[in-house]
Amino acid sequence: MHCIGVDVSKQELVTFDGKRERIFPNKHGLAEFGRFLKRSAGALVVFEPTSTYSRRLETLCRTERISCCQLNPRVVPHLRQVGKGRSKTDSTDAELLYRYGIERGHSEAEQLENDALAESIQARLACYRVAQKARVSYQNVLEALSQDPATSNMLLAELRAEIAELKRKEKQHLDAAQQLVEEDEQAAQRLAAFLSIPGVGPITALTLLALFRKYADANRSQIVALAGFDPIQFQSGTSVHGKSRISKRGNREVRKRLFEATLSAARYNPSIRAIYRRLKEGGKPDKVARIAAARKLLLIAHAIYESGESFRDPNQKEA
Repeated sequence: MHCIGVDVSKQELVTFDGKRERIFPNKHGLAEFGRFLKRSAGALVVFEPTSTYSRRLETLCRTERISCCQLNPRVVPHLRQVGKGRSKTDSTDAELLYRYGIERGHSEAEQLENDALAESIQARLACYRVAQKARVSYQNVLEALSQDPATSNMLLAELRAEIAELKRKEKQHLDAAQQLVEEDEQAAQRLAAFLSIPGVGPITALTLLALFRKYADANRSQIVALAGFDPIQFQSGTSVHGKSRISKRGNREVRKRLFEATLSAARYNPSIRAIYRRLKEGGKPDKVARIAAARKLLLIAHAIYESGESFRDPNQKEA
């Protein structure tokens, strides 16, 4: 299989295909790079996800059903050391990604699923978070300045108006995300099923819906890893025995929402309450118990997504 290593930057894509280096503009649509890939039918594209700069490349791979290998950015510096490379340039990184693709990329190749609804939900939630963060900042400023007698009433009024406007924007983005879901019958049914889970609110439900739709073929263990709840261990010989902890290498927003949801779920959700109380009574710290509860909540939501059924209390007898 042909392989192409791609180093992604803000303005350009530097590629290496084993023979020569090519540079393409990182512009909307990636038309020039797309034409090059069509001439390289069946090529495996290897790249590092680089926040917003690699979004266009990811979208191209999704829409054109191009096999790709997204290499964790933490891995590349170690590959450079193993390869005894000293230079760090876009060209050397593209060649490094190419060599990784030739040696190991085929076993890790995947085809990204193209789910426009999931992408739209995530975009709306991102805007919601920006407005929410700004509102909290303004509220903190208002609280501080309102205690200062020297602060004018005009300034305080302006701050209150800004806070009210940000609240309006939060609601606007949340309503827009829910409206997108309502236009898809299956998605609306899944969202309603999530909201039937005690402890899960609208934002958590939308976050989970986007995750599960984006990775529709993922199994339970893969979903746990995608959320960063998978455990990792530190052990070497007889002297190094680090504590096990979660990897935190998955979707941070999913972890955050589920962790916050455990505050309510530990009280009102019988399944979550049982695991939370068991760990607390066993002497585990509150954070450990809540992480375990969040992981359980994720698995419950995934099972509901797969079945399409609403939440049922495991202690409730069927009629």
